[in-house]
Amino acid sequence: MKKILSMMLFLSAFLFAENLTVEGKLSEIPGKMPPNDLYNYVYVLKYKVTKVVEGKFDGKEILVGVYNPLIARGQVKDKMADKSKGDVRAFKVGDKHTLKLVKLEGNYDGAVEDEYFDDESERYLAVEVLKSK
Repeated sequence: MKKILSMMLFLSAFLFAENLTVEGKLSEIPGKMPPNDLYNYVYVLKYKVTKVVEGKFDGKEILVGVYNPLIARGQVKDKMADKSKGDVRAFKVGDKHTLKLVKLEGNYDGAVEDEYFDDESERYLAVEVLKSK
């Protein structure tokens, strides 16, 4: 019963989270991403925000967590498939993306690879990443 209630709470936090969609340029991929055969994880990347499409965001840069970023968006086949949508096959510095985001805290409770330990900015989880022009 506790497990069911926990899952319902987790899902409601995701469903009622404030929507944030931004267009941005991937400005930094810190370090090296671990291979996916070791464990599942979210890897935090830095984007330069070029446009806020939906929601509120005042910064020029944003820290975005991507679930298993070595797997193409839309190809994730586990419980996080619904939060790993999109058409991006690989993440490369300089690429422009449209990102549908929710706050990372409360929407993911697994391993997080985050090299920005000195930066106290909010972390977001990319639930969809699309190529932009």
